[in-house]
Amino acid sequence: MKVSQNWLKSLVEITSTPEDLSEKLSIGGFEVESLEDCSENVNGVVLGKVLSVLKHEGSDKLSICQVDIGTSNNLQIICGARNIKSNIFVYVANVGAKLSAVNLTIKRSEIRGVISEGMICSLQELGLENFSEGIEIIDEDLALKHELGTPGSNLLKLNDFIYDLAITANRPDGMSVIGIAREISALLESKLNFPEIYHKYNIHLLKGIQLCQEAITSDCIYTISCIDGVNGEKLSPNWLKERIEKSGIKSINLLVDLTNYILLEQGQPLHAFDKDKLSNLIGKEVSPGDFSVRKAKDNESLECLDGKKYDLNENITVITCCDKPVAIAGVIGGLETSVTNTTSSIYIEGAVFNPVTIRKSSKAVGIRTESSSRYEKGISSKNTISAVTRAINLLEEYFDINLPIINTSNLINNEDIFIKLRRNRIHKILGPLIINDQFEKRNLSDSEIVDKLTLIGCTLKSKEYGWDVSVIPNRSQDLIREIDLIEEIARLIGYDRFDLNLPNPIKPGKLSSEQLALRKVKNGFIENGFNEVLSYSLVPEDKETLIKISNPLLLETSCLRDNIWKEHLEIVNRNIKAGQTSCFIFEIGNVFYKNTDLIQEEVLNGTIFGNRKFGKWLNSGKDNDLNYYQARGKLKEALSCLNIKINDKPTDSIEFLHPGRTAKLIIEGKDAGYFGEIHPKLILEKKSLKKVYLFSINVAKLLGACTRKNKWIPIFKQYPIVPKMERDINFVFSKKFLISEITSQIKKTGKNLLEDVYLIDVFEDIKLGEDYISYTFRLSYRDKDKTLLDSEIKSIHSSIISKVEKSFNTKLRN
Repeated sequence: MKVSQNWLKSLVEITSTPEDLSEKLSIGGFEVESLEDCSENVNGVVLGKVLSVLKHEGSDKLSICQVDIGTSNNLQIICGARNIKSNIFVYVANVGAKLSAVNLTIKRSEIRGVISEGMICSLQELGLENFSEGIEIIDEDLALKHELGTPGSNLLKLNDFIYDLAITANRPDGMSVIGIAREISALLESKLNFPEIYHKYNIHLLKGIQLCQEAITSDCIYTISCIDGVNGEKLSPNWLKERIEKSGIKSINLLVDLTNYILLEQGQPLHAFDKDKLSNLIGKEVSPGDFSVRKAKDNESLECLDGKKYDLNENITVITCCDKPVAIAGVIGGLETSVTNTTSSIYIEGAVFNPVTIRKSSKAVGIRTESSSRYEKGISSKNTISAVTRAINLLEEYFDINLPIINTSNLINNEDIFIKLRRNRIHKILGPLIINDQFEKRNLSDSEIVDKLTLIGCTLKSKEYGWDVSVIPNRSQDLIREIDLIEEIARLIGYDRFDLNLPNPIKPGKLSSEQLALRKVKNGFIENGFNEVLSYSLVPEDKETLIKISNPLLLETSCLRDNIWKEHLEIVNRNIKAGQTSCFIFEIGNVFYKNTDLIQEEVLNGTIFGNRKFGKWLNSGKDNDLNYYQARGKLKEALSCLNIKINDKPTDSIEFLHPGRTAKLIIEGKDAGYFGEIHPKLILEKKSLKKVYLFSINVAKLLGACTRKNKWIPIFKQYPIVPKMERDINFVFSKKFLISEITSQIKKTGKNLLEDVYLIDVFEDIKLGEDYISYTFRLSYRDKDKTLLDSEIKSIHSSIISKVEKSFNTKLRN
């Protein structure tokens, strides 16, 4: 938002320098991105009078001029302009002046043997016009009002500064000059001088007007007013033209400029339609009831004011006249019904639309305008009729018009809505003020609170508990709660003036066991060669089951993800293309599902590709990828710090994983995730460039298991003082039996003396049969009190062998 200081000075008393005001505005919440001195390009340029003009003997085009700039000695200046003559007033650039528009520093120079002590300037050279045919000759009446030598900025009215403000989404009042003036008044505690609005026009309630319920909600409004007797050829007065152009809007004619002026001054976008063009479009005399607001249709199009033709769709809201689109609501008007120099009657539209619909329309057509940026931030419908009235007041000053009727879709309730503001709540949240450099402290007085809120336009009613506060309409979007008012008080007084208000005593924070466990998990993966990645949780809509977000910025980020493995696969593919021979990654993130309710689940996901080794001499150039068991071992090593057991149960139900090399991960008897090799079909389809292993574990189940007291808190266990006895047994099993089933049976049979059992060898051979495999287990026996004898474990060992043979239909191998 650009605004000129001279305009602000007409609305509010400004007592500080532009630099100080910029700092105050930035601290107050309106960041000043740049401060432009309008007179910078004409520094060193003064008013002069050409006394005489003589032809240069060495040139046909140059003239030697004697110029009076109010000093004791006249200047001799060489000039090549065709329109130079004696007894005219001109702009003279003195020696040392910098004309940035033409990148020139004026120096005392010799031109064909004659000294030149300055330069007589054109408006182009001063940066005020794109093209000038000669020097600028100043109007004599204007020049005589000033002394010779007066700075050119005074005559050109360039003694001004332009503030470029960054307005945040929660402060739509900053999108109007009146809102900025009120903010300055509050910061400087100075007087306001707003223009008076004369409410003398009849307001008529439009009944039966067709309005889109999504675009015009209960707190919105649509007004349309017919004004006859205007003239599209009339140009804007200098004061109006100067104000809008300094705000970055090009002047067109008085009618269009007035709508833009109200947009800047009041923050209320207005649009003017040519009445005769509307009548020609619909084939009859147009009336206010012919206007409507609806969603566009897929086969419609509209040529707009920027000269481009836009294809419309159902995401775009349009203004129609007899169901024919004439504007994209809140964004841009149509060219066919626009105001031109032939316009003699207009319809002025003033409305407040639902910000969401304007944002959708703006995004769909790919343009953002001054109007749409204000509607998107949200403006109050209580200001609309006042803004329209202000526009008609200005039109009356320049045209002979009859008193128009303001037709409105609904009559806005102007009753004040009060916010309860408690005195003790203010003191509790803000704490005491520091007085006299911390030697004295006190709470805010009632008068200080009332004064600050009054400065921003609030009305206060005294109550026993404090006040009931009503807020002006253009602050009703951000001041809606008690805490909002308290924040405003603190902002206007200055946060740095309040004492520290820390809890007493301060209790140090600490990580919960779940947070500590999560740190352990991350460290475990990193120590085992994994890299942590972070992928985007928004994805394109590639299937109907995804959860759509209501207002996406891009189609590529329109839904919430339901998996992480696809993005991880893309990361691995990029690493492979970059020549990497391995890629171990993991991520802890959320996935989202749509069932009867929306479900958010935190998961630990990861991918293993290649074999991460530093030494490569032994297998240089050879494919040395990890097999299934080695890759599963990497996951086991990474999670070993949690001291929990994760069992594997083969499965072929996961469609993107290899049906013979995939397992469900079971924690405490519950399905907690999966581990498996990528399905070969994805490699054939080039979705995966190499064989990779994917895993996913539910974080809640993982942390729930490892943070139980018997797992999380270490318990000292006496070291054994007697040796153990080990026995190996070897069986040929059917491949349908799981290792976990076999070891469980052995442990159950071994009772108290069997300390441990683990697999030490796997052997496959065609002689055993395609469906059979040999497993060798090592059994450890120990008695905590004495050294066992072979005779003492013989019966238990035999019992284990017979039980295994019977349960799994196998025989002990010699």
